Amino acid sequence: MITNSSIRRTEIWLASLWLVTAFGAIAGFALMNNILNAPDYLTTVFPQSATVISGMLLWLINDLGIVLIGLLMFPILKKQSEVLALGYVSMRMFESIFLIVGVFFAMMLIPLSQEFIKASATDVASYQAIGAVLKQAEYWFMTAMQLIPLGLGGLILTSILYRTKLVPRFISVVGLIGYAVLVPAAILALFGVLDTSPGAPGGLLVIPVAVFEIILMPIWLYAKGFNGSANASKPAKTETNELLSPA
Repeated sequence: MITNSSIRRTEIWLASLWLVTAFGAIAGFALMNNILNAPDYLTTVFPQSATVISGMLLWLINDLGIVLIGLLMFPILKKQSEVLALGYVSMRMFESIFLIVGVFFAMMLIPLSQEFIKASATDVASYQAIGAVLKQAEYWFMTAMQLIPLGLGGLILTSILYRTKLVPRFISVVGLIGYAVLVPAAILALFGVLDTSPGAPGGLLVIPVAVFEIILMPIWLYAKGFNGSANASKPAKTETNELLSPA
């Protein structure tokens, strides 16, 4: 049996994890961005590898937190729909996997930079080509591709929150709008039509999601928590239940 105290602990954990994941992503990006995207990045990445690795570790904290949020939300969302709850957890896991792969490609720039510094001038073009491929792969996985499961998972979450009133509907609406924009933005980014990197014009599209995840949800969960009456609503529907229930 899930007690009120355990639900309250879950709410505090969720609010804290949304803030921790945001800190990991923002701080990690701040540490890595100026180094990896500098014009002479092949000569600076290895000498500043400690800073780059620190940024990667912060991103990995974000990646772990993403999965934990999905797992903590599962029993809450399951009461409304087990299928959608599983869908949300799955999207959070895919999002985390994409980010981890992106971090791996960024990490490969460290040994590449080390070899570039030792290489002769005749090998510069080949190192630059490899670096460009790694940077593009890092962008695809850490920015464009991860926005797709983030958007889809967010739509599942906010649609349930809106329907059940687990949180005030204005919070759910902000999330719905924000997540709905991410999927088409990610597709445009993959085709090179839109740059969704932080600091680029397309990066502004994540602002509603940031407001939802960093401000609205944590503040509400810390202060009030989920609507108790909605959280204790009817059991999750299964296919069998839906077939047996009256029309």
